[in-house]
Amino acid sequence: MTQIAIDNRTRLQKLQNIFKIKLIAKMANKAMEEILDQKDLNFTELNHLIYAAAPVITEEINGTAECKVKAQRPKLPPWVRRTQGSINDIGKELSVLVEIKRDNGKVQNVKRTRPFKKYSIEKEEDLNRLIEELKQKAAVKTQRLSRYRKRQNQYYQNKLFRTDCKIYYNQVSQTYSSVKSAPEKEVENF
Repeated sequence: MTQIAIDNRTRLQKLQNIFKIKLIAKMANKAMEEILDQKDLNFTELNHLIYAAAPVITEEINGTAECKVKAQRPKLPPWVRRTQGSINDIGKELSVLVEIKRDNGKVQNVKRTRPFKKYSIEKEEDLNRLIEELKQKAAVKTQRLSRYRKRQNQYYQNKLFRTDCKIYYNQVSQTYSSVKSAPEKEVENF
């Protein structure tokens, strides 16, 4: 019996026609009983046999259409991914420049010479200015992302409040329940 590795198995279609399921499942179960009566199978072989029958049953019920694997949509919008990539790039350049500054401008390998060519750094003043500029760029982009996340969270909470208040209040109470309790001495003295 040829066996298909679990990673190479094709994804099964969702069964659509409920009325045909009982009839075809009975036929498949009878066929499986006949096969099992003739052979002594272990669990792995039995599992492969069941998986081999599953695509045939789905084709019978749904038709011969191929199952299309739906591509997972990225959870973040493209501009957010680009901004995060930009922040990462700025961080890399910044770390190289800070390391160059720490070594008093001595360039030891090729990776360190790239920022000199890219930003045409000639003096240590230019290096300090560039480091500060890159820090500010990274801070601006990070703030933009945090504003986006804050706005997105607010939108989600507003939508949740309109649709299901109970879930909204449960979420809000969970976020505020993690706040530490006030010290007892301060409460008594107040």
